[in-house]
Amino acid sequence: KQWYQRRVAITAGGTCDKCRLWGKIQIRGLGTALKILFSGGKPENLNLERGEVVTLFNAFNQLSHSLHYVKVFKDQMDYKEEAGPAEESDRKQENLFNTFTRGEL
Repeated sequence: KQWYQRRVAITAGGTCDKCRLWGKIQIRGLGTALKILFSGGKPENLNLERGEVVTLFNAFNQLSHSLHYVKVFKDQMDYKEEAGPAEESDRKQENLFNTFTRGEL
């Protein structure tokens, strides 16, 4: 519980309103996941509020996006290592970057 409270305090100290909001949403989602984990696996021990469920799904969404982008970046690095000369490699990497930024992946 102290770990969770320290993380909430850290996110409250941000300078950008949007950053503070997303930080609080992600920390609350992690807190909800921990609450579920430590409930002992008994559904009757869980009393989740609507906001907790929403933040839990947002945290899962952020995590899945992060894992997706890790794979994309890893594929880019592998692709760059497999490419031949530097000019060809740079062109292929630029094409991958453009595809990535347009959201076509």
